[in-house]
Amino acid sequence: MPEEAIRINKDTNTDFWEKAMIKEMTKVKLSYELVDGCTPEEVRSDKVPALRGHQEILCHIIFDVKMDFTRKARFVANGSTTDMPSALTYSSVVSRDSVRIALLVAALNDLDIFACDIGNTYLNAPCKECICFVAGHENGHEMKRRVMKLVRALYGLKSSGASWRKMFKDFIVTHLKFTLSRVDGDMYYRKNLKPDGTLYYELLLVYVDDVLAISHDPKKIMEAIGKSFEIKNDEYGPPTTYLGGQLERFTIPGTNERPWSLLSTQYVKAAVANVEAMLREEGREFKTA
Repeated sequence: MPEEAIRINKDTNTDFWEKAMIKEMTKVKLSYELVDGCTPEEVRSDKVPALRGHQEILCHIIFDVKMDFTRKARFVANGSTTDMPSALTYSSVVSRDSVRIALLVAALNDLDIFACDIGNTYLNAPCKECICFVAGHENGHEMKRRVMKLVRALYGLKSSGASWRKMFKDFIVTHLKFTLSRVDGDMYYRKNLKPDGTLYYELLLVYVDDVLAISHDPKKIMEAIGKSFEIKNDEYGPPTTYLGGQLERFTIPGTNERPWSLLSTQYVKAAVANVEAMLREEGREFKTA
């Protein structure tokens, strides 16, 4: 596939895919280490003590075009060929009910909400599986056909989600001093004081790499996260969308209350557009009142 992407670059006189591959491989190279002094054949013959018990799998690049037409490349492991117990692969996410309750808490206590998206999520966590692979063209010409050992939770592995969740949970509890909620394993709380001395609880909600911080000063929480993890584009602030839905803060007429609202406008418009496209293919028209 990388060779095909390079051929397309040459045929179209562009370098979109090549740049996407270079960007991805620059970030992902920390996920594996070179096992020097051995060949793939020696590994398969169980002649390399350091890799005994390791399973050889294939890794490859997948390509996509984003909504803004930028090219995206992702180096992934073929995790479907590994055998892992479900206890090491299960990874939960915050529930939508918890999100709604958190928005209510924010409104009742006049708290602000910030959101961020953590970059290269899984690559922050260690690899729980004993995996090796033979490097290809995408790993660099000098590394091609050499044996690599995975040391980070690469995308595609069954255990990567669980490994990242445990690592981030430990960070939230140990470094940020939040306490894990009993009702939702991906919602955390921490006591704090408002400037006027009012006691309240800050909330932190996690959906894989999407984080919501609810506090009178959520910026401090985001800055603390940013010191240990890469926040995509260094951007955080009041959310406009979360978990596919639109978020909006509004003021109730005649009051100073500013609750948050979950809107479905964007979702409904997209659904209607999909139905219209399907009907057009059949020569029909979608009529509205």
